[in-house]
Amino acid sequence: MLNKQDKYTNSASINSADTSRTPAYNTNKTNVPTGNDGTVGIRATLNNMGINNNLIGYDEGNKTVTLGGRTLMKPSYIDENAGVSYASPKEIQNSLVNYYSSTSNPIVKVTDAYANYAGKYGLSADALNYGNGNVTLGGIPLDVLYVDDNGKSWAFRNSIEDSVNAYINSLGVSSPNNVLDNYNQRYLTPITNLANSIKNREDFTYAPESDPVYQAYKNQYITQGKRASENAMANYAALTGGYANSAAATAAAQTQQYYMTQLTNQIPELAKAAYERYADKYNADIELLGNMLDVYDTAYGNAYNANNNTVNNINSSLSSNAERDNNALQKNWDNLFNQQKYDSNEQDYYWTTMQNNQNYQWTDLLNTQKSNQNMLNIEGSRLDNSKKQIYLQYYNDLLQAELNGSNLNNRLTQEKINQLILQNMYGW
Repeated sequence: MLNKQDKYTNSASINSADTSRTPAYNTNKTNVPTGNDGTVGIRATLNNMGINNNLIGYDEGNKTVTLGGRTLMKPSYIDENAGVSYASPKEIQNSLVNYYSSTSNPIVKVTDAYANYAGKYGLSADALNYGNGNVTLGGIPLDVLYVDDNGKSWAFRNSIEDSVNAYINSLGVSSPNNVLDNYNQRYLTPITNLANSIKNREDFTYAPESDPVYQAYKNQYITQGKRASENAMANYAALTGGYANSAAATAAAQTQQYYMTQLTNQIPELAKAAYERYADKYNADIELLGNMLDVYDTAYGNAYNANNNTVNNINSSLSSNAERDNNALQKNWDNLFNQQKYDSNEQDYYWTTMQNNQNYQWTDLLNTQKSNQNMLNIEGSRLDNSKKQIYLQYYNDLLQAELNGSNLNNRLTQEKINQLILQNMYGW
């Protein structure tokens, strides 16, 4: 038994349904009721687009078709007896696009969605094709909701993006940005670190105590100074019978001071050597940075060119397939056109033959009619002559009768005249 709310959609609606997700597509097409004015049943049309039947309802109060408990559209008219609401296909399509436009998964043109990725990866539009009732990407059918009057296919954005991503991954190509990001991660971090260390290096300063070379010299001079000092003290002590004296201490101190002075005299040379090491390190880092950049540029260029070659090969293959399909389609149209032309010629020949036969028949009929007309004319002429002969004979008879009457009157008149003459003669 039908729910009152669903009287014109023949289904229970679910008010809390999540309509932002991509609905499950059905492969079993529903028979769509069609009106004489080109309108179609709304529910069946939505079902064939893949909209879940349980999402579709009807609001009796507002007289509107609902989707997931929200208003979808107002029908053009409702068949009360059949309980079917009708609208034009375009109205249904526009209502569906508007309904999902505010969701996270709007309905978009397939060409627009693909063009975004095609431009990003440099792929040809030839991968997108329409034939045998299916929209395909690289030969794989896409989940399309409908194809509008302009031949444009529409689908949920998430579905198209998933299909496009799967297709691109199958090709093994990357966008130029992806190639750059990959090689930046691989090479640019150590290059950047080295460049920053060069840029931010400290100015040269020399601190002998922190110079390992100076420390080596220092240890050496201290050792040598100590040994020389001890020798000087021993020598002076020998002069005094082995006893230490101030002269021996002074000589030892002077000897040690000499070595320390020699150590101090080495500092300028040690500072110069330290600066040369500082400069050499800078130059070495600059050279290393250049080499690293060369390696990075070469590796990135090779990867970029390889990716471009892959894209070009794919586009070339797609173009060849598209040209093949177009040629096949053109050949099919040529064959169809030739068949139509042949059929048209056959029909023209048939109609020409029929027309010639008809013309012959009409000519023959016309000749027959003309012959009959001539016969009628001759007969008419003969009858007319007979009539004229009868009229002439009748006229002659009338004339003769009139003449005879005139003669009779003339004779009577003559007799009367003769009588009058006699009367005058004899005096009657």
